[in-house]
Amino acid sequence: MKVTNAMLLLVVGLSLGSPTVQAKDACETVLCMFGKYKGEDPSECDPAVRDYFSIIEYKKHGKIDWSGTSNARQEFLDSCPQADSGATKKINDMFGKAGG
Repeated sequence: MKVTNAMLLLVVGLSLGSPTVQAKDACETVLCMFGKYKGEDPSECDPAVRDYFSIIEYKKHGKIDWSGTSNARQEFLDSCPQADSGATKKINDMFGKAGG
């Protein structure tokens, strides 16, 4: 069986899953990303920061959709009920379209 690029992309996409599923604790991510926003970068925040930057939306042809990525990341941050929406907006304005 010949493996085409389209088949390979499908398998990779299925193995990666949905970015939102990969993300764990939105409240921890908000706390850690706000620290990053303020210039702090403690190593215990690495998993939460990775969760945030693992949220990536793609266009049809496999290119990153930065607007969609930023929107999905903002939605994830806003899923923390204790988060201040002003703080999550500041975080996402700085990092929402960044590669991590």
